[in-house]
Amino acid sequence: MAPPRLPPELIRDVAEEILIHIPPDEPADLVRASAVCKAWLRIVSDPAFLRRYRAFRRSAPLLGFLYQVDFDSSPRFISTAEASPLPQSAPVSGASSVLDSRHGRVLFTKRGSSNFLVWDPIADGCLELQAPELWHTFYSAVVLCTVAGCDHRDCRNGPFLVVYVGKDDLGNSICAYVYSSETHAWGTPVSAHLEDDVYFSGTDRAALVGDAIYWKVVLGDRILKYDLIKHCFSMIDGPNIYYEGGQILMQNEDGSLGLAGVSNSRLHLWSRMVNPEGVTGWVQQRVIKLKKILPKNKAYIRANVIGFAEGVRVLFMSTDVGTFTFELNSGRVRKIVLGSNCHCKQRRIDL
Repeated sequence: MAPPRLPPELIRDVAEEILIHIPPDEPADLVRASAVCKAWLRIVSDPAFLRRYRAFRRSAPLLGFLYQVDFDSSPRFISTAEASPLPQSAPVSGASSVLDSRHGRVLFTKRGSSNFLVWDPIADGCLELQAPELWHTFYSAVVLCTVAGCDHRDCRNGPFLVVYVGKDDLGNSICAYVYSSETHAWGTPVSAHLEDDVYFSGTDRAALVGDAIYWKVVLGDRILKYDLIKHCFSMIDGPNIYYEGGQILMQNEDGSLGLAGVSNSRLHLWSRMVNPEGVTGWVQQRVIKLKKILPKNKAYIRANVIGFAEGVRVLFMSTDVGTFTFELNSGRVRKIVLGSNCHCKQRRIDL
């Protein structure tokens, strides 16, 4: 008896349409699909298809984040996907703490040194940067791509900047240095004097919005701004509300400066906008009751907003019933399993 005929292969265009609709949240799903037949393997391996897949999805998925058990341990990668593309152990030898993550790079401090480490998670390459001439007790640093018009889907091989902002514990002077990967050097420092009621600690997460970087300052509702084009500091007012559950700056989907804060078991989302009269101010976009989106075994839920993943618009919240991610666009909530004696730092990774 003749063997049964194999079913005819799908037309390539039809197969591509099937494959392109596989959600990117689980990278292993696309790998599994490529094992169906040789034709699908050829499609998934085709650089043209992969470019189309990335363009169709617009933004890369959230693959995980970095955390530290305590300040004496090394940062570790926690995957939010079923199959992790990165090791769960300490990703970079000698890394002390995470300062920033953006555009396919992660910025660490180096253990036992004042130098920085810039890590490429995909290629697992690491570059050590010597610290600026002047070192400060309180500081923050940001890494970012400098390619004009880049969509930041695959810019890890291009030029980048590291922006260092520091303040000593004596006086109220603040200083900025900018490192360029093209010149392999730190530029001329820019200094400014902060008002007496403004205290910059460097511990709050920075937000990159347009051509400026923003930090919340300790106490009050002020926000520190550093202009990357004019190379100068300025201060702006934030929403005049106290958030006992913390607040975090972020870039909104429309490109404006945003802020998320938690108060009285509610998540408040703000946007800094220009009204018809040309006046810039804060507009409250949404107020979300956390007990409606988190487990309902408690009438009152204490929550703290602890991180934000740029590009995918995912907030991280630590609560008394666990740590969760909240997707601002879809409203999906997922619980994160950190393991015992773990806590999230106010950092994120956006691969």
